[in-house]
Amino acid sequence: MKEQNQTRNISVGIVASVCALAVAVGGGIALWTNLKSTTTKTSDNSQNLTNPSTQNSPNQTLPVPPPATIDSPDSQLSPFSIQPEPKAVTEKTVELYWVKDSAGEIGLVSSGVKIKAANEPEAILTAAFDRLLSGPENTDVVSAIPEGTKIQALTVENNGVYIDLSEEFTSGGGSASMMGRLGQVIYTASSLEPDVKVWIFVGGKPLEMLGGEGLEVSQPITRQNFQQEFQLN
Repeated sequence: MKEQNQTRNISVGIVASVCALAVAVGGGIALWTNLKSTTTKTSDNSQNLTNPSTQNSPNQTLPVPPPATIDSPDSQLSPFSIQPEPKAVTEKTVELYWVKDSAGEIGLVSSGVKIKAANEPEAILTAAFDRLLSGPENTDVVSAIPEGTKIQALTVENNGVYIDLSEEFTSGGGSASMMGRLGQVIYTASSLEPDVKVWIFVGGKPLEMLGGEGLEVSQPITRQNFQQEFQLN
């Protein structure tokens, strides 16, 4: 009986020891799990604080690059910053045409003048007409073109020269004056190329009738046409 009681006490002690060990191990595992979870959350929070881009904030927006400034390489590629190369200026002798009364007969005479302008037909002819409209320097000749006449436009195209004069061109004078001023314009406009066709406009409209006497003007007109249609020497 005494031995049975001792055996029962040993068994109970062993069971209690095993239970205590199990509880200790379980508590240790739980503690380790809690520590690991806490460490992981702390690490994640630390990464979120150091890397704001990982936060899922509803107000988060992508960074916007700053606008280009004057010193930006992209702004230097703007077409407005590219300056055109200056055109070469040349000196060229051009024939201007005037009216001369010789023994009661009106004819056209030429005088060579030196023009400084860009080396382009339009620029040269425009400068030539500016000199023509300012009047002759030689007192032996006159201009039949009325004072105040201005060039509104002058272009040189593949098919000829187009010149637009102001309204003053058609004012005053008889038929002889009308023919003289028309010849001055045609011959001066064709001074670079004698056979070129010339279109004449007044106030933006094609010139069809010149003067109160109704001097009819065909368009386009050349030196050859002028000599055939109008009697000027």
